[in-house]
Amino acid sequence: MKAEREPMEAAGAGERRDIVLPGGCLLCDGDLEVRLGERGHAASFCPRCRWISHPHMRRADGAVQVIHPAGGLA
Repeated sequence: MKAEREPMEAAGAGERRDIVLPGGCLLCDGDLEVRLGERGHAASFCPRCRWISHPHMRRADGAVQVIHPAGGLA
């Protein structure tokens, strides 16, 4: 789990916010571009390995946490 340590203001209704998490990609450790949308929805993209995901976002301890839940069961 990676966390962005810069404080973020709440986005208004219909507003989208983009943030970059340096070294945030789980696959290649590249910079992860995250778009925060309405109602807490998020999408992320790594330009280095081209990984696209829809992480869960959570605020905790003054940071925004990007969580990528497991995609399957073993």
